[in-house]
Amino acid sequence: MIKYFVLENYLKHLEPWLWGSTYDAVRAEAEEKSKYAALGLDYERGLAKLERVLGELVGPLDSVERSMRSSHWVLFACLSELSSMPIKRILEIGTYDGETALILAKLFPASEIVTVDLPEDDPIFRGSYVRDDAQTLADFKARQGVNLKPGNIKFKALNSFFLPEQVDGGFDLIWVDGGHLYPEVAWDICNAYSLCAPGGYIMVDDVITHPRGFRDAYVSPDSHRVLEYVVARTHEALAYFLKRNGARWSAVPRRRKYVALLRKSAR
Repeated sequence: MIKYFVLENYLKHLEPWLWGSTYDAVRAEAEEKSKYAALGLDYERGLAKLERVLGELVGPLDSVERSMRSSHWVLFACLSELSSMPIKRILEIGTYDGETALILAKLFPASEIVTVDLPEDDPIFRGSYVRDDAQTLADFKARQGVNLKPGNIKFKALNSFFLPEQVDGGFDLIWVDGGHLYPEVAWDICNAYSLCAPGGYIMVDDVITHPRGFRDAYVSPDSHRVLEYVVARTHEALAYFLKRNGARWSAVPRRRKYVALLRKSAR
């Protein structure tokens, strides 16, 4: 175990140097834009709308570096512009501090947004994302409370395992950003598919597609394996969008993260 830790730590610092010079950000951007176009999504229009929304938000969101912004924000903005598929109900699995729910509320002001996260008495809650002392927890809850203020957001404190018995289905867009390890990610994706309306969209964060992908307490290739399992049996359309474009984020293949977009058939 000690040898493995030493090797993993060594690779963590060596891999960016080995792969960094081979990463072509310009080509990657062109490839990503082609994915949007293939799905009928207007990348430039979505990006412009996202910039307007972020500019209206007062607080930490208006100062987030462009390089730090994940592609799921742009995808949300593009989907909000689709007249062929009006999105009336949205489910977010994994509220955290409410930042994404707030962006969704601004992009989809006429939509109902249900966001769920672990209750405070769940064993995983305090042990994740450094929420194990009173002051840190208080600061976290205060920040979350501010972000969840919009009237079209409904927050539910529950373990996503119990989603089917606590939340009615028929969502047009579901954002899966809870636990990224098995078994949690398996039931989250399964529940999302069941709760998604025909023709709706399911998006999954932090998907590592490399067969020997990096694994820690927060990311793993598990979501990719579950998605491949689902697609093999449902034959749904699935696309992977680079989470962030740049050598710093995506040069190392086994650490490269994607945002998955699955369209549930309208059958």
